[in-house]
Order: sequence, then C-alpha cells, then structure tokens
Amino acid sequence: MKSRIVFAIPPVVFAVLMAAYVLFPGSRSSSLHAAKPVPVDTTKKGAVIKIDEDTYDFHDIEQGTKAEHNFLIGNSGTDTLVIASTRPSCGCTAAVLDAKDNRIPPGGTSRLKVTFDANNKPEGPIMKSVTITSNAKNTPDAMVRIQGRVVKSKLAHKVTMHLDGLFQGDCASCHVNKGKGELGARLFEADCAICHGTKTDGKPGPELASEAMLKHTPKQWQTIISDGITNTGMPAFHTKNKGPLGDEEIASLVEYMSAFKKEAERNNMIKSLGPATGATSTGTATGTANAAPAPAKN
Repeated sequence: MKSRIVFAIPPVVFAVLMAAYVLFPGSRSSSLHAAKPVPVDTTKKGAVIKIDEDTYDFHDIEQGTKAEHNFLIGNSGTDTLVIASTRPSCGCTAAVLDAKDNRIPPGGTSRLKVTFDANNKPEGPIMKSVTITSNAKNTPDAMVRIQGRVVKSKLAHKVTMHLDGLFQGDCASCHVNKGKGELGARLFEADCAICHGTKTDGKPGPELASEAMLKHTPKQWQTIISDGITNTGMPAFHTKNKGPLGDEEIASLVEYMSAFKKEAERNNMIKSLGPATGATSTGTATGTANAAPAPAKN
C-alpha cells in the first residue's frame, strides 16, 4: 500500500506545477517568450521617414545594361509611414518599394530598389532622382539620387559608326525608327534629343538652348543636319548621304529650331530690361520697355 502512495506522488506534483504555470503566467521566463522591443523615438509624433544614405554612385555603367541599388527606408516615428508614390525623374529610371501595401510600421524598414536602364544611352555622366511622397511629418517629399557614368559597352558597336553605319543595324532602333513619320518638335525629340537633350541627363552634344546651338542661322542648321560635321559625332541625316531624313523632315526641324531660337532671344531681351522702372519715369523707361526687339542677326 505504501509503495502505491509513493509512486502516485510524482504525477500529483507534476499536475500541481502545471496548474500553477497556467494560472500564474507571471512566473514564466520573460527571456523566452517576450519579443525584443523595436526602438522608437517617442518624442517624434507621427510618421518620420529616415534614409541613412540618400545618394548612390554606380561609377561606370556599361551601355545596354541595367544598374540597380537598394535604398533603406526607415520609420523612426510613432505612426505608420504610408508611401503614396515613388516618382523617378525620367523614364529610364524605375523605383519599387518592397513594403506591403507601401506601409512601414514604427521602427520598421523597407527597401526601395532603384533601377537605371542604360540601354540606348549615350556615353557620359548621369544623375537621376526618385521623389518619395509620404505622410512623413519631417519630409513629406523625400528624395534619393543615383549617379554614375555611362561607358561604351564591350559588345556594342562591333561595326564602326561612320556616316554609312550609324543608321544601320542595331543603331537604327535609336537613330531611325523612333523618328519615322514625325516632324518638327516630335522629330527633334526622337532623332536629335538623344544627343542634344538637357545636360542634366548627360547628353553628349550641346543642348538646343546653348549658345553653341543658337549661334547658327537656319541655313547653317539645314546644312549641318543634311551633311553633318566632319570629324565629329554629328552625322549627315539627309537621304542623299544615306541618312534617314528627306527635305520635308529636315525643313520641319529647322522651322522648330528657328521658333525656339526666337523665343529664347525674346526671353533674353526681357531679362536684360530688368524690372519695370516706368513707375517713376513714364517717359524714357516706358519707351524702352515698349520698343520693338532688334531683329535676329542671321
């Protein structure tokens, strides 16, 4: 009888201990069951966006490739950070956030993958940006930037790019196909802006608004576009020189560039006059402001 009582005690003790464990949860070890708290600055009310490194330099980017970088986006505030949009500065750059529903909880982080597509891009420096619009109290429109230099692909231009070759083969996708059927401003954007776009996009040639471009007369532009410039990167675009453009297309380019030049000269003249001074002297100052602009020197 005694032996039975002795052997019955351990199960009873075990049952008592289990009941105490369930009824008194405070006795459990907090080191095993409590999650590590996420540090949040409680003095910063609302959502607060935090970007440790907002600029990345790719250095050399080979033509025909895509360069990618992940920016770390954090929320050091007390409310959920909601990303409304991520807007790249141009179509050759893309930005994708990996946060679920574009929401980052307090103390959380997310990766913003920014991709630059160097396909059909000319050699030269590039600088692009992505604007991150959110409900952040500190910076509702934050920005990250990428930069680098597009270099010639080791696989590109196996055929020498001379006057006969620039508008043939793979090169034609950039220098011919995009401009087919276009005239004027649209044709300039398709065939010319690839080299004469804004310097902020790293274009190799002088931009249209530069002095180097605007110093030419319409007749000179027609000759340059038709016949090119020897020993430079400017090819001959006229069909008689095995280029893609005929008389009508070239004439439409010259007309568009001439209109652009006149507008630029008009704006420069207005800037040179400065603020109106006719309030105190309606004679000379008003007469100067109303004077007809000098004709453009051709």
